[in-house]
Amino acid sequence: MLAYALNHYAAYLLVLLRIVAFIGTSPVLSIRIWPNPAKLGLAAFIAMWVAPTVNGQVPSPFMDPGNYILIALAETAIGMLLGFLATMVFSAVTIAGQIFDVQIGLSSATLFDPSQNQSESLTASLQSLLFTLYFLGVNGLDGLVLAIMNSYQLVPIGHFHLHNGLWQLLTTVFGSTMDLAVQLAAPLVVALLLTDITFAFLSRAVPQMNVFVVGLPAKLFVGLTVFAVLMPGLTYLFGQLFTNLFTQMNVLLQWLGG
Repeated sequence: MLAYALNHYAAYLLVLLRIVAFIGTSPVLSIRIWPNPAKLGLAAFIAMWVAPTVNGQVPSPFMDPGNYILIALAETAIGMLLGFLATMVFSAVTIAGQIFDVQIGLSSATLFDPSQNQSESLTASLQSLLFTLYFLGVNGLDGLVLAIMNSYQLVPIGHFHLHNGLWQLLTTVFGSTMDLAVQLAAPLVVALLLTDITFAFLSRAVPQMNVFVVGLPAKLFVGLTVFAVLMPGLTYLFGQLFTNLFTQMNVLLQWLGG
């Protein structure tokens, strides 16, 4: 593998660019607490493994530098698109948690996430952690690595095609991500809506009761109780997210490969 990389450095560099771009933008692999040299080392190892099996014509960087640069940019774009797609699916879990926290009044209570170098609400952090553990537990990380390795079968080097329908596909993926986020948050939001309706009737029946004082802790209690009850069922929705991730990645690669 090392001998091939040294003898065919032009092809190896193009393979490396796609993998580096994917690792730099994909979830789990791109976390900040993982040192950059480790990420680059993983990308270099995967590239050495993949490069001998790659199809496609690779121009010489010295004989045709312009075409080589264009192909290098295309390879980088492919890796970034795949990583962005995977990140969007992970974002559905965080968005669902943020929606829930807004409903129960915990949106201002945040935790600092050192892996992403940003603050997240409590439930968003918890759901993101649970999905990450689920993802690792079902060998999702291996799936991401295999996806980028197999991407050269659907989109060989130099065969990147930017179709008009690509933007519609990305819009569809974004819509499906939001749909999954709503599915994750819907049971909790509905339970809290019913709680609000109940307190609306109580305020009419018992005008002396201070709804704002009683309602806020009641919504917090109901929300956390429903979340605890539904937590075992999250694995089903996580499974849908997991399946949706690799389905969308396969569709995207088919579009890019023309």
